Amino acid sequence: MVKGRAFFHVCAGLFLLALSYHLGARNATAQAAGGQVAAMAGISSGGVPIWLVATPDGDIYSNLNPHNGSPWTRQANVFTGGPTPVQPST
Repeated sequence: MVKGRAFFHVCAGLFLLALSYHLGARNATAQAAGGQVAAMAGISSGGVPIWLVATPDGDIYSNLNPHNGSPWTRQANVFTGGPTPVQPST
């Protein structure tokens, strides 16, 4: 009797797993148009939160509050400017 109940529970679990996959499976897609994000950080400047985003091509964007619809503004690119000039040590 106990083995029958355990077998029923295993079959029911597999059925529910297959059903949930059938009803909810789909490809993951982005929710907004735009490029890829390589890194994101939230910092505080004088108690005001600032969000920073870095893209794979080196662009840095900032936003004071992305939840209220304020725009993202491009601040800089970490790869522009060329190499840092140095003097050889003697």
